[in-house]
Amino acid sequence: MRIRVLAAVVSALAVLSGCAPGSPTEPNAVPPQNRPAPTAPAPPSPAPPVGNSVELDTSPTLAQIKQRRLLLVGVRADEPQFITRDPAGEYQGFDVEIARDLAKRIGLDPMNQVQFRRLPPTLLRDAVTAGNVDVLLGGTADTPQVAAVGPYVVTDSERFLVIRSDDRMLAQELQRMLDAAVADGSWQRAYDATLGAAGVKATPR
Repeated sequence: MRIRVLAAVVSALAVLSGCAPGSPTEPNAVPPQNRPAPTAPAPPSPAPPVGNSVELDTSPTLAQIKQRRLLLVGVRADEPQFITRDPAGEYQGFDVEIARDLAKRIGLDPMNQVQFRRLPPTLLRDAVTAGNVDVLLGGTADTPQVAAVGPYVVTDSERFLVIRSDDRMLAQELQRMLDAAVADGSWQRAYDATLGAAGVKATPR
């Protein structure tokens, strides 16, 4: 009788140990040694340095000029000492030489990929702000919508390149080109062939 009681107790303990908390039995469970190691979370991207800003590496206007393969230049119709047009329709003068020099530095054909637009004084600013010309020679920045670069020549007054004020990168590029024209002698050659030959005294700045 004592043996039967002992056997019953052992059997009950075996059943209870199989159902004990912390030892659940899951169907299709993967043995611990075959489970993939947990993936560590990716480290966060470093924050950009405070005070730094990202800028475009070129100006929108300059990119458009290169894409269309044409530089649109506004010139004043009321200043023939800087630009004239002969009976054959060809433009000549100091402003023409400067415009062609800029075109060459942009990467265009200075003789075939520059288009001049003669403008009366009343249309100078509007031509720039409306985008009808990429750059205006001989103008002034008399409104917030336009900006002056230069001067590119000084006679009895200063003459500037005028562009839209919202393209700061273009202003920097044009100033660099003007400085290079003075440094490599291109400005002097343009002056000697035009203003200098006509007896007009001028300096690059």
